[in-house]
Amino acid sequence: MSIIDNKSRPVHSFSSLVVMSGLLSLPEGCIAAVISFTSPREACHLACVSTTFRSAADSDVVWDRFLPQEYSSDWSSSSTAWSSLSKKELYFRTRHNLIHKGKLSFWFDLSSGKKCYMIPPRELNISDVDCIYAWRWFSIPDADAYTKRRFGIPDCRFSEVVIRRDVCPFEIGGKITTSLLSPMTTYVAYIVFAKNSICWVDYDPAEVTVGLSGSNNGQNRTVYIHRERQDGDDDGIYPKKRADGWLETELGEFFNGGDEEGEMLITIESDMKEGFTIQGIEIRPKRE
Repeated sequence: MSIIDNKSRPVHSFSSLVVMSGLLSLPEGCIAAVISFTSPREACHLACVSTTFRSAADSDVVWDRFLPQEYSSDWSSSSTAWSSLSKKELYFRTRHNLIHKGKLSFWFDLSSGKKCYMIPPRELNISDVDCIYAWRWFSIPDADAYTKRRFGIPDCRFSEVVIRRDVCPFEIGGKITTSLLSPMTTYVAYIVFAKNSICWVDYDPAEVTVGLSGSNNGQNRTVYIHRERQDGDDDGIYPKKRADGWLETELGEFFNGGDEEGEMLITIESDMKEGFTIQGIEIRPKRE
């Protein structure tokens, strides 16, 4: 059987290797076991090789391996709706699920299968966050559409956001246990925020640090959380508009080797004026 014709290119280079190596003659269970050592993207490509490969690539044997063990059993048993899904369906439904009692939003990078997270504002260490003159907590479920528009708040993953009210310097800190991250992966941290038109300035930068807690090898950089991205600037230091309506600024990179226990630590120091609404700090794999 050939997967190449005059009108199409190979489904995937690994698929060609499958044909040449004689895997097509193996039982479906053996094929599924082999595919489970690839990636979600590879599995989807391999499903195009033949009907046998599609059945193997879609099997629970394959997709159970792509689901982290610490989450797979919880989701499968959490409700009748979830438990009725196949492992592949479960994988593609895991978009922005709240885990650890709402302390993290979790999802997969669908192309690589790597884990992604967002830390909500309640789990961030924000200076003077309990001072009503410095910050205002905003309850999303209790807000009507007019109030959301007034404060420039798009749809949110969490039940609360926090809005800066003061003009004094402040600091934000966030952390996540490295064991939750995918091993051998370079992660990028982002501050995800919205802004309204009150009291904004263009020239005050923010100083950020991203690295392993307790280490002196963290990445330090200067970014602009509030200045609109300038033409020709493509180094991540300016905010960019997201598809969900929020803005994000890249804070720095962190490589998780998977062999060292600890915490990924992110700190932000800024003189930002009021009108700064924080949804959280997002941590996702770097795009190659």
